[in-house]
Formats: sequence, structure tokens, C-alpha cells
Amino acid sequence: MQKIEQEVDNYYQTYFDLFNHTGWEQFQADVQAAADTIQILALQDAKELHIAQGQLQVFNRLLGWQDAISNSYDQILQEAESDES
Repeated sequence: MQKIEQEVDNYYQTYFDLFNHTGWEQFQADVQAAADTIQILALQDAKELHIAQGQLQVFNRLLGWQDAISNSYDQILQEAESDES
């Protein structure tokens, strides 16, 4: 198996270390709780809707960050393996 560059591996390993901390779980729970407080049906006008949409986009990106990093790392490993073939 071909190795990926050390700098790239360190980048991902730093994230994996972060994801293993209790603080990451707490942060994710807080972000989910904040996302859950947005009540679309209670919004009064288009401005409030646009603000809520922006907030939800940020919250969803943060909530999916761990999966995105893991998927990206897996893809890099697969590409490195296929380059070796």
C-alpha cells in the first residue's frame, strides 16, 4: 500500500484526535440543540427565514464535519491504494 504524504496524514490525524475528545461530543450536542431551536413555522417574514436558513446551513455543516473528514480521508487512502496498483 502506498503511503499518503505525512503532512496530509497529520492533518487528518489531528482531526481524528479532536473527534475523540469529550469536548467534541459536547460541542456537537450543543450545535444540534441550537439547530433544534429554529422553528421554521414561527418565522414572521422572509428576512427571518433567510437568517434561519443561514444558521441551519452552518449548523448542518458543523454536524456533518466529522463524517466529511472521515469520508475524505477514506477517499485519499483508496486513491493511494489504487495508485499503487
